[in-house]
Amino acid sequence: MIAKGRVGYSSAMSQPTGFQFLRIPFQISALATLAALALLPQPGRTQQAAADWTFAVSGDSRNCGDFVVPAIAAKVKAEKDTFYWHLGDFRAMYAPDEDLQSMQPGGKQLDKEEYLPIAWDDFLTHQMASFGDFPVFLGRGNHEAVKPMNREAYIQKFQSFLNRPEIAAQRKTDGTETVESWYHWIEGSVDFVTVDNASKDQFSDAQMTWLRGVIDHDLSADSGVKTIVVGMHESLPHSNSSDHAMDDWDLGIRTGEIVYGWLYDAQAAGKNVYVISSHSHYYSPNIYSTPYWKQYTKKVLPGIIIGSAGAHRYALPADADKQSKTRIYGFLQGTVHGDGTIDFKLHELSEDDLVQAKWPEAPVDEIHWCYLHNSDEDDAPEK
Repeated sequence: MIAKGRVGYSSAMSQPTGFQFLRIPFQISALATLAALALLPQPGRTQQAAADWTFAVSGDSRNCGDFVVPAIAAKVKAEKDTFYWHLGDFRAMYAPDEDLQSMQPGGKQLDKEEYLPIAWDDFLTHQMASFGDFPVFLGRGNHEAVKPMNREAYIQKFQSFLNRPEIAAQRKTDGTETVESWYHWIEGSVDFVTVDNASKDQFSDAQMTWLRGVIDHDLSADSGVKTIVVGMHESLPHSNSSDHAMDDWDLGIRTGEIVYGWLYDAQAAGKNVYVISSHSHYYSPNIYSTPYWKQYTKKVLPGIIIGSAGAHRYALPADADKQSKTRIYGFLQGTVHGDGTIDFKLHELSEDDLVQAKWPEAPVDEIHWCYLHNSDEDDAPEK
């Protein structure tokens, strides 16, 4: 059961227990120090090596995702990944997606009133159905909050994903019953944590209290957890994508800084910690290696943006890591090693990958347009 009240969260908190902000000297919390001691090898305890295993993750499949996600599904199934994790933004919602529009019988042009009632069904039919019974975990993006959609409608529509056997079993272990847009599940020695920062009412007090409890459990000596991987739609504050992240609203900055501090303390305590987000439509590693975070410590949280599942592709930030790429489609494959460390590798998709995996009604010329264009660099060219 998740520990409650050991550290806890209060909306009155302006900063995490151990990570001091606003030019106050950095200090590791006592909780993290104790947890680090608990992680030291114990007398008589043998360390057994585990075989490597893999998973896949990406986000942002609006616009052209009906063409891209089937190719992702084909790849992750072929390489026998353990699951696929989608970090949100399934459909555009503000207007019909280009892929959906192109597959309308007789070239019918959808208006917004016709589009909205079928948008989420299209995501299920032309994206999720590609996986068959392959395990898929969903996160909520800001386009799942475009009116008239909201968090409650999201939970209702995607109940079967949010109540997957792994998630339901974890809730039972944690002693909770309510299906939320945030959840976690433990795979081997890795705790995969899906948080919801898709709307400006997050992180809410309820979600923060839940997340603090998850981290407290993972830090306990008998948790068996070596690694914490947090998946979210928008990046935590002060990344090199800060113009399109939780920095956009006051509660996002305040609670996002706290969560960064909690995760940093977990890393300082000996856990392997990784933070993966999407929202920005490109691939970019080392996103928290910024002057803001490095003023406190040289070792920042490992953070990666992977928003390349079909959405209109953005230009890279000026200070993006040199390994960053845009005008691509693809996903990250994470390889989990026996010691809990994870190596991430970008898997790019070719135009032929999209064509080979296409639905029968998907026009090849529209796939070609999506592959070559669908980006800031040549916004809305002639098709």
